[in-house]
Amino acid sequence: MSIDQDVRSGLAAELDALAPGVGLVDALERLSPAALAGEDLASYVRACARAQSQAAAGFLEAIHHLGRAQAGRTDRRPEIDEFSGDEVSAILGWSRTMSGRKLDLADDLFGRLPEVGDALRTGWLDEPKAQRFCEWTRDLADDHARHVCSELLPEAPELPVGELIRRIEETAAAIDPEWAKRRQKRAERNARVILSPNPSGTATLSICDVNAVDGLSMRDRVDALAAAVRGMGVLIPIGTLRAAVAARLLDGSLAGLDDRNVALTLAAEYRDPPPPEPDGGPGSPEDGPDDSRPDDSGLDDSGPDDGPDEHGPDEPSPDAAGPADGEAPTQGVLDLRDLPEHDHLPPMLDGPEPGPGRVRSGTSELRLRLSTALGLDRLPGTVPGYGTVLADDARALLRRHRRGEWRVVLTDDGGRLQQVLLARRRPRPRGPCPPQRPGDEPCTAIVELQVPTTVLAALNPHEHGAWAPLLAELQQRLPEVTSRLGHPPRQLTGDPARRRPRAEIDRWVRVRDRHCVAPGCRRPAHKADLDHTVDHALGGPTSPWNLGVWDRHHHRAKHHGGWRVRQPTPGRFEIRTRAGVHHTTLPKRILEPLPRPRPSARPRPLPDEGWSEDDPGWRQRFLRRTGSGTTTHTPAIPPAVHAADDPPPF
Repeated sequence: MSIDQDVRSGLAAELDALAPGVGLVDALERLSPAALAGEDLASYVRACARAQSQAAAGFLEAIHHLGRAQAGRTDRRPEIDEFSGDEVSAILGWSRTMSGRKLDLADDLFGRLPEVGDALRTGWLDEPKAQRFCEWTRDLADDHARHVCSELLPEAPELPVGELIRRIEETAAAIDPEWAKRRQKRAERNARVILSPNPSGTATLSICDVNAVDGLSMRDRVDALAAAVRGMGVLIPIGTLRAAVAARLLDGSLAGLDDRNVALTLAAEYRDPPPPEPDGGPGSPEDGPDDSRPDDSGLDDSGPDDGPDEHGPDEPSPDAAGPADGEAPTQGVLDLRDLPEHDHLPPMLDGPEPGPGRVRSGTSELRLRLSTALGLDRLPGTVPGYGTVLADDARALLRRHRRGEWRVVLTDDGGRLQQVLLARRRPRPRGPCPPQRPGDEPCTAIVELQVPTTVLAALNPHEHGAWAPLLAELQQRLPEVTSRLGHPPRQLTGDPARRRPRAEIDRWVRVRDRHCVAPGCRRPAHKADLDHTVDHALGGPTSPWNLGVWDRHHHRAKHHGGWRVRQPTPGRFEIRTRAGVHHTTLPKRILEPLPRPRPSARPRPLPDEGWSEDDPGWRQRFLRRTGSGTTTHTPAIPPAVHAADDPPPF
């Protein structure tokens, strides 16, 4: 995400120019937030954040000294040990766990990752992001950890915490792909199922440390079934539907049913809505889900409904948010007494019943470099809404999504969008490929293959075996698109009278914007709405330069929250919030820069792998950094490896 906050004059400019220190604190103390307008308040908040970061750095440095202090002496013990946290706990009334975590963070910032500590001290970086740098590089060797930080620190202040974590994972995997794969395989040996109680009386069932490909397949199947039930007119929150689908698939109550009947059964269970609660609880009309339905394309330039938002900030919007056309809801759900005889079934459930064990692709999206798909490198891929996947897993997902929509995104050498092509061919799979039956579920997954145009033109298709037909097709199509590189194809200029965008325009805008264009939001584009910057009702055309990706919440903020939006050039959005604060989001890069691999002479250590003959202190430092938060020299307990006949843990 690129955010360029407008430079202001007067008080805002003065505050933004002050570096952390006594002068900044004095300036803040002379001001009262209650007396500031929205634009000045934004600078005041930024200034407070810089001062807070500097104070956090000073505090961490102080407890780092306290943990190594000696009575009556100013020299320090050489290292933090298991008793260091007791000094902090006794003074602040903290638990040993909390003290240990803060000391581990301080030890990292002032020892292992000094660049991150300096960024925190100067107010360039806040404490939550500094903490993520430390946490997500703990099992890296020190030189690799410092390299990851040097690569990402310049962009870290603009990244949301979740995106920063993904970039750390991606960069670490690019530096040493073999180490990343060994780490993953070791963690998979500790796969387990955990049931834990919640304070509310509910329970959380977790399937931990499974292979990423298997985990994504589980999620996609649950998503697809929940979307099918929602498409039958069940108007309960999509999260509740997903939980119901997952529970019924696991508890055995639907054993023997195919996915069609699983969806029909779940939909029928919600035909009789619960009575409203007298105290305005979940069953009351004012708290019920809205029953408006955006159009099928996700485009709603009149603004989403202004009913309650039933989705959390990180939850995708449902594939269908209301009843089928012409059907009326009954207290939040449809009357589905004759559901088995309904002619209106979602497309995924039409046709012959799929066989047992059929993997459903849901609405998953995979992004990876074409060079990685060809096996020319081992750079990681990305699944939007999930995170980083290693190269081998990305190629496995590629094979699984062979019948999905394959987009080839051409970029310039700097990774900026130039053109989007739909691949008509697919690489030939190894071994016999079962033919697609007429009644098979269509794969709705999206595969995005990213490649610089110069690299694609230089590839020799004959050197890539099964990929030769696809590469030859793409190279044949290059001349027809080179004249329009960096611009939408001519047929994407749009039809001013058409409200819904055609598929080509929809695809181009979602590839261009990548995710919701609101500052700080990372909702994937394929899970969000398309919106006319100038409303279609006010004459705004359905063209790429007048469309943008907005998630449901920020879409509502634009239409009902007082936000004002301009798009002076395609993909550049100027946003003025209701507080009067201006933000500018710039077009995103398709290809983020990744470092070259930095292999070592010997395999990098993993947890519980002793390399004492090379570096006697590495293991102890590693155990301290990956412990439970209390700094100790006691040996770590190796993760449990469960036998096949182990009883369930609940």
